[in-house]
Amino acid sequence: MSGRGRRLTIVFATVALVLTVGRWGSEFLAERLWEASVSEAVAKAGASRAVLTLLLECLGVAFAIVWCVLHLTIAARSSLPDRAPPELERARVWPARYPRWWLTVAGVVLGVVAGSGTGKWIDEVLLFGQRVRFGVTEPLLGVDLGYFLSDFPVWIDLQRRMMVLTTVALLGVLVLHVAGGALRVVERKPRVSPKVRGHLALLLATLAATLAWGAVLEPLRLAAGLRGPVLPSEFLLRTLVAEIAAGLGAAAAVTSLLWWLRVRGVAAVIAWILFGSSLVAGKVLPLRTEAATADEGWQRAARGLDSIAYGLAQVEGTALGVRAPAAAILPTLWDEHLLSAAAGDSTVVTPLGRGWVAAAGRARPVWFALRESLDRGPGLLAVSDDEVSPAGGPLTWAEGDSTPLPGWRAFRELSPHSIRPGALMVAPDSASRGVSLDSWPRRLVLAWALQRRAALTAASGTRLGWRLDPASRLRGAAPFAEWTSPRPHLAAGGLAWTSDGLLTSAQFPSSSRIIWNATTLSMVRPAFLGVVDAASGAVRIFRRDAHDSLSASWARIATPLIEPAENIPPELRAGDGYPEELLLAQARAIEGAAWHVGRLERSQPADGGFAPSAPGGSEALVPFINPTTREVTAFLLVRRTPTGDSLRLMRLNNPNTVPSESALLERWKRLPFPAAIGDSVKASGSDFVTGRVRYVIAEDGIVAYQPAWGVAASGRAQLAAVNLAMGGRLGTGRSFEMAWKNFRAETSPSAVGSGSDAILDAARRWMGHADSALKRGDLPELGRALEFLRELLDRPKRP
Repeated sequence: MSGRGRRLTIVFATVALVLTVGRWGSEFLAERLWEASVSEAVAKAGASRAVLTLLLECLGVAFAIVWCVLHLTIAARSSLPDRAPPELERARVWPARYPRWWLTVAGVVLGVVAGSGTGKWIDEVLLFGQRVRFGVTEPLLGVDLGYFLSDFPVWIDLQRRMMVLTTVALLGVLVLHVAGGALRVVERKPRVSPKVRGHLALLLATLAATLAWGAVLEPLRLAAGLRGPVLPSEFLLRTLVAEIAAGLGAAAAVTSLLWWLRVRGVAAVIAWILFGSSLVAGKVLPLRTEAATADEGWQRAARGLDSIAYGLAQVEGTALGVRAPAAAILPTLWDEHLLSAAAGDSTVVTPLGRGWVAAAGRARPVWFALRESLDRGPGLLAVSDDEVSPAGGPLTWAEGDSTPLPGWRAFRELSPHSIRPGALMVAPDSASRGVSLDSWPRRLVLAWALQRRAALTAASGTRLGWRLDPASRLRGAAPFAEWTSPRPHLAAGGLAWTSDGLLTSAQFPSSSRIIWNATTLSMVRPAFLGVVDAASGAVRIFRRDAHDSLSASWARIATPLIEPAENIPPELRAGDGYPEELLLAQARAIEGAAWHVGRLERSQPADGGFAPSAPGGSEALVPFINPTTREVTAFLLVRRTPTGDSLRLMRLNNPNTVPSESALLERWKRLPFPAAIGDSVKASGSDFVTGRVRYVIAEDGIVAYQPAWGVAASGRAQLAAVNLAMGGRLGTGRSFEMAWKNFRAETSPSAVGSGSDAILDAARRWMGHADSALKRGDLPELGRALEFLRELLDRPKRP
């Protein structure tokens, strides 16, 4: 390469290095600025974690670079010297047209590629040596379950990294030795130059030792369930094979070193053949998965481990509690995808989950949602979940209401810059939650890190806020936990967002392995409660269980970020919803082979959610069905109360009494009224959409019901019918109350607001209500009654 080409190469490499390091450095500083803008606790925990992550990454990359450069340099000096030695005039030398420093650059690149990513081990390294203890021993090895979360992952990571580094170095060295002629084939036999024999022997010995290290870790992999379910007898057999392989690996390492000392290479070859055969035998040894899952002892042990891994303690044998009669069931009438469509084209509504609002001295069930509108700004909606308007449309509550009204009134108006789900990723404003743009170095750092020109052009005194979504804010403050979808929590004059922090692992021993967020996991445990203030953006994180060793370890690591469980304000515990993500993980674990309860209904929507069984979101009932008979065989009932979570697995003694969702849908389709109302809706150019089937355990039986809506071309949705079933009998009607009357053979169903008589009866009731409000001087109640009358008499054409 010419001098000009070398100079251009150096310039381009320098520019690329400066840009890369500059972008990384700006992101590092921007993260520290963001943490300081949230709270002192977040800043301290985040800075400590960031420094340790940086140190870990640098150590990993530095070791890999030194390892690769050292081995490539030794190989090149021995096989491709600058000048041929006098005794070997025809020996190959380093090509003069390629500078030696190219080899160093190649070693650095290989080291960066092979050694990068070590910083991702930060969670495993932080837990290493924390002595996480559950007080329960793993049944195969007899060690505490916490060992597989605190120590085992680090050893696995180190062994894999050493395997990569050794393989990369060995391949690079072989290429150089072949190029230099130090390693060649003569008369179909390999010939190795004596001067490179020691280098190859050391690398081969290191490779054998690393593979033997993997064999030593094999019993831990088996106990962790990474190879699948195993019986104690199979565990002993595979452990014996692994121990033999480890011994043969040690022999291969020793004979490789002896080959350096001029011992015949055939001994090393034989040792390597035996070692490789033992490794292959361990891999091809068939797993008796079916025999393991059919063993009662394995099933008992697996259920116990599942209970710890997924928070299922005492899921079997706990009391059900007092249940209300079937006639007193409070229904839930909206599904998430229908609620977002009910607004039509004029308003964008994003459902957030179920909850409660206080109205007229009692709690009322609602769907919380966000309203985004250009003319009105964002607002928090509280859509009534147990009742609809006279036309079947949604009713919304406003703060201080005693009755919900039709339309999309905000329960509470929000600031355009408030912390909320779906907020802008980066927004400049004057609120106190952002980073102040008070100097040009800070502006440059934020502009480079966030790739936002607004950091440079914003007026003086502006603050730049990002991570304005509560979930992303919690992930930034505590990245070691998985945070569930945020839920609104209304306080006096304020709004906060709450979320559950879940701790996950793929190495928890011998529990059910589930697919969760496109990842295979063996542990999903509820551990923390995260709270984000919507106005200030302040973050607080609490432990949920004061006796959980794993969350206690993270509290020590992230001090002072995580507060003890007793610091949780009582108002945050009241009305708290059960997280859908946790429920899905627990249901999938119980679906495993150890429980024998059947499988989940696969007709669930793409978002993976479950149909609600009770309003407010604090209770859910998940059915499991027999895939052959399509009958419900068991229910998982979960409840969240101020005193904690409770789970109950109820196996049905007589599954014939409760059909599955698909069976119920087929039976309801044959009823005259749903067919007639569906044809009517379709004839008007709209879609007839059926909702999820809800199951409720009542005092006198198990009730199943399903709402159905008409959805117009504009997207506006209105409740059209409710189907009901209990004990083999069916009912249907235009509302939940009418479905019960039809179930009891008291009335025949009719469409919502159909016929002049129905409209006249409803109008008379609301006129009487308005007259009463006028006489007592209750003007707000009079306005609500007139609003209902307008909805009833002057509503748009039904879909």
